[in-house]
Amino acid sequence: MDLASDITKIRELVVKANDILVVTHDNPTHDSIGSTLALYLGLSGMGKKVIVAIPEPVTVEFSNYIGINKMTNDIAQKNFVISLDYKEGSIEKVSYNIEGDTFNLVIEPRPGFASFTSDNVHFSHAGSAADLILTVDTIHLGGLRKIYEADKNLFASRPVVNIDRHPNNAHFGQINLVDATSASTAELIYSVLKGLNAQFSQDIATNLINAVYMATSNFQSPYVSAATFEAVADLIRAGGKRLTRGEPEEPFEPRVTGGVQQAPVAVREPTSAATEPLPAAEEVPASRRATKPEPAGQGKQPPADWLKPKIFKSSSVR
Repeated sequence: MDLASDITKIRELVVKANDILVVTHDNPTHDSIGSTLALYLGLSGMGKKVIVAIPEPVTVEFSNYIGINKMTNDIAQKNFVISLDYKEGSIEKVSYNIEGDTFNLVIEPRPGFASFTSDNVHFSHAGSAADLILTVDTIHLGGLRKIYEADKNLFASRPVVNIDRHPNNAHFGQINLVDATSASTAELIYSVLKGLNAQFSQDIATNLINAVYMATSNFQSPYVSAATFEAVADLIRAGGKRLTRGEPEEPFEPRVTGGVQQAPVAVREPTSAATEPLPAAEEVPASRRATKPEPAGQGKQPPADWLKPKIFKSSSVR
């Protein structure tokens, strides 16, 4: 993969496109949601008409991502198609006129041919208006479920840009920006938006930062690199912030003792019975009483030079 070359090709496609479909897979992750919405916001900021889609409704855990309300589960088939049973040369002229709130499509048959009737007319919907498709964090087209199944012709007839980090990606796109060494797909989206000269708004930066944070388990992934931190630093400068997801009002702060994390000890409140005097203990004969051994060295005086500073030397130093 040549990242710079692929991004140049993507930029050429984006510049020519007016309507763009951005889509991600079912059972999404924070990486796929944050990356997809960041790309949607970035392209919209460039003046593109963008549909952002996912096969199934998203769950509440993703509700804090900016733009989540724009995700659709069905790419609208915008074209209303009127079809006629047709014989070669049977139509003389087609025109239309508008009368008030009514649109009239006028089809004039050619002399010698029968007039059209309602039995000859069929109605249907077809095709999204997308000129370009960008799939995000998606291993294969099957992962798009009904988005792909409902309009396979759209994916076959439009250029598809495949942006992903999974090593088993099927490379189904016209352009496959697939980098298995990347710690997150969000990093790739960051590079794409940067290559498109998109304006990094606070919303875009916030979506990407949180996608990276979750994809790398708080930057603990072995794939995290200097490039990861450089991207995040740039996004922080753009105003990106960590989202909150229902943290407790009083977060648990464990104690650390001797380098070992310990949970706090529960303190039981005394009951009223605890204030009553305890019964007198049975007197135990002196011969049966346990004797506590005296700690070693107790009662002895410390050496005279105990408080004087001492110098310890390594055996290797002469």
